[in-house]
Amino acid sequence: MSEIQTKLNFQFQKPDLLQQALTHKSYYFESKSTSKGHNEKLEFLGDAVLDLVLSELLMEMFPVDGEGNLSKKRASLVNETVLSKLAKSMGLDKDLRLGKGEIQTGGDQKPRLLASVFEALVGAMFLDSGFEPARAFLREQFRPLIQDMNPMDDFSHDYKTKLQEEVQGMLKEAPSYTLMAETGPAHDRTFEVEVKIKNRTVAKAVGKSKKTAEQEAARLALDIWKTAKGSLA
Repeated sequence: MSEIQTKLNFQFQKPDLLQQALTHKSYYFESKSTSKGHNEKLEFLGDAVLDLVLSELLMEMFPVDGEGNLSKKRASLVNETVLSKLAKSMGLDKDLRLGKGEIQTGGDQKPRLLASVFEALVGAMFLDSGFEPARAFLREQFRPLIQDMNPMDDFSHDYKTKLQEEVQGMLKEAPSYTLMAETGPAHDRTFEVEVKIKNRTVAKAVGKSKKTAEQEAARLALDIWKTAKGSLA
């Protein structure tokens, strides 16, 4: 147990909690005489702690995001794939206590089982040392993953907000949008919009609504801004 605590950079005051976090119910029911409990309740607790800490961290790192986008980002982190990879990176798969049936079916490599162990570990940390140490551990684990997130990809298509943040941050002036044309029959309109930065047209786009056209124009302008912001300033 000392080796895994070194990997975690966390010293348990009550090592029995760590052992319980690593104990699958299949092992517990086969070894009741030697096992003090399995990890399902710790998983339940750890899940709640994880949601709270990630919610705080995402709000901190994406301050302009709304509740919907923050929820999507959190869901992309609190899933079997991410949590099981974290569990394996810490070597938790090497210290699992599994029943014979789970061992035979490769339980130590099952994403669902490994994700559960990670959450149980968080719950054990919380019971052992309180919220702050568990919070610090989770922030250390997840901050690099969140930093690698593309704010636009998969979670948000609010390119207008992103472009405004970029431009205002450098020029102290927001981009402007102009509806250039509206064509087609009433039931199938097409809108053309241009976006300007400091009165210079940067991009134009069309869409089936004004909002869609503005977002597409902002997306194009954002790409141009990132590669030529010096000449636009």
